[in-house]
Amino acid sequence: MQRLIIITGDLAAGKSTLAAALSEKLHIPFITKDRLKEIACDIIGFHSRLENRLLSENAVSSMIYFFEQAAKVGQDLIMEANFRSVELLQLKTLADENFYRVVLVVLTGEVNLLYQRYIDRLPSRHIAHQALPLERSFEEFATYIDELRREQLIFTPHEIDMSELDEEEVVNQALDIIYRELGQ
Repeated sequence: MQRLIIITGDLAAGKSTLAAALSEKLHIPFITKDRLKEIACDIIGFHSRLENRLLSENAVSSMIYFFEQAAKVGQDLIMEANFRSVELLQLKTLADENFYRVVLVVLTGEVNLLYQRYIDRLPSRHIAHQALPLERSFEEFATYIDELRREQLIFTPHEIDMSELDEEEVVNQALDIIYRELGQ
């Protein structure tokens, strides 16, 4: 049985960093919503918040398509995005149809810390990830995090609170979860 590792969770919690580290350690390819969104943005750009959101939707739809194709040949895969319930349901359907074992790692953190990380990284982020207007207020950010946290996660969630952990500790906790749930 093949493995699908899904990394999701809060904004600025280190999801992409974790996906890349797990890919290197487990020798499993990974795809991230952010990178696919950047590629599309470089080609077609955006002029409004709606167009930016459509870039995100396109990226996630592409990720689901990539998983569908990988599943046809039994390829293990790591996927990272702030997935919504409907998207996770699509992944579950494909995983079930193709006999994949799935682990869902959810990165969370203390909202004040996440907001500071979000603001600190904003100037160096690709234009595709800069909200319009360029900075969200703390209240808007906290509301968005709360909305994300209320999504139905479809799969059994394995939460890692990164607030007090360094990057290596987050990776080690994720590996422990993966090995426990999916084996070596």
